[in-house]
Amino acid sequence: MSKETLLVEAKIFSDFKKLSRNCKKEAADFIAFLKVKEELEATKEIINDKDFMESIMRGDEDFEAGRFKKWSEVKEDV
Repeated sequence: MSKETLLVEAKIFSDFKKLSRNCKKEAADFIAFLKVKEELEATKEIINDKDFMESIMRGDEDFEAGRFKKWSEVKEDV
C-alpha cells in the first residue's frame, strides 16, 4: 500500500472512532453498499468480456463432462 493510502485509512479510522453509535452504523452500511457496488462492477466487466465468458462456459462444460482434476492431485505439482 502506498503511503498516501495508509494516511487516508488512518484518518478514516480516526474519524470513525469519534462518531456516535448511530453514525457508525450508517458508515458501516455505506461501506457495505460500496463493497457490493464494486463487486457488481467487477461482475459486469467479466460478463462483458466475451473471451473470458467463453472460457468460463468451456470450463463448466469440461466439469460437467468429468474433465477435471482433483485439487489434491494438482497441489502436488504446485
